[in-house]
Amino acid sequence: MWHPVHLHGHTFALAGDGPRKDTAIVLPGTTLAVDFDADNPGLWMVHCHNVYHSEAGMMTVLGYQA
Repeated sequence: MWHPVHLHGHTFALAGDGPRKDTAIVLPGTTLAVDFDADNPGLWMVHCHNVYHSEAGMMTVLGYQA
């Protein structure tokens, strides 16, 4: 199943050369490499936008300090 993965508090570009966005599709059996600037310190949720996936635990927290 595909997953629209969303990162709060940041935008990112797909590795290589792509537009900046905050959500990207992760296809079944694949990984996704992104380039982003860690310029907004704090705790930020990363989750699948399919609500039933988020409710099942497909979410995590990205955190860092300045």
